[in-house]
Amino acid sequence: MDISLNWTLKSDPDEVYDDAIKTEYQDDICQNAGALSYNSSVVEKGPGHQVTVQRVMPSGDVPDLLKKLVGDKVDVTQVITWGERQADGSRTGTVEVTMKGQPITMKGTTSIAPEGTGSRVGVKADLKAKLPLIGGKIEKMAAPEILNAIKAEEETSHQWDDRKHP
Repeated sequence: MDISLNWTLKSDPDEVYDDAIKTEYQDDICQNAGALSYNSSVVEKGPGHQVTVQRVMPSGDVPDLLKKLVGDKVDVTQVITWGERQADGSRTGTVEVTMKGQPITMKGTTSIAPEGTGSRVGVKADLKAKLPLIGGKIEKMAAPEILNAIKAEEETSHQWDDRKHP
């Protein structure tokens, strides 16, 4: 199942990237997403950084079928590996999300690009539930919770953006 979200910020791409590679920023995303517990780390990797966030999330308002599969909590690990800065300040990163003990994964890209005097941030990914016969149904049930997590990132980016550009 395709997942795609974009939003704009007043900060330029370098400022947005500088925020994205701070553990405090990642921790704020976890708090805005309602994580029960979380841990984030950032390490330099080649011309970019690797951001790893492990969080335990409530399974949320998922239907009973999915709740039976995942339980009341979901242990989620997200790894974003950012690539090299381009001449215009843009960057692209790979995103991989796994759920411990669950057959559900998400892989895709995230991007920061100039837009006017600010930036456009985007996430484009493929959500997969590797279960014969019911995988598509599980993907549809899990998608709202995945979108809520991405929207928590959007909310956090606007909060950080507003501090710099009131």
